[in-house]
Amino acid sequence: MEQKRIEGLWDCVFCETKMIRARYEACPNCGKPRGIDTLFYLPDDIMAATLTGEETKKTTNEPDWLCEYCDHYNRSDEPVCIKCGAPRDRGGETYGTIHHLTGKEF
Repeated sequence: MEQKRIEGLWDCVFCETKMIRARYEACPNCGKPRGIDTLFYLPDDIMAATLTGEETKKTTNEPDWLCEYCDHYNRSDEPVCIKCGAPRDRGGETYGTIHHLTGKEF
């Protein structure tokens, strides 16, 4: 069985825009960045949210890490924060540890 990667969604707490694709760090409607408390969820239409092969190459299997200096989430394979340039603290928080995910949730 071929594995597929699905892009999650998030909702803007500022303007209440719903179902923003996870790749967007800021709301496309109001421009406010998603915060560290943002929760992601799976879309109803899983097939429509399945990433293409090229899109999948831009993702990783590990959770994003949180920069301890500017609170920006970064891909798991980024060695430095893409927002402020601070080096990754290997003991730092990830999306999974902040939201206490057990592997069953998204």
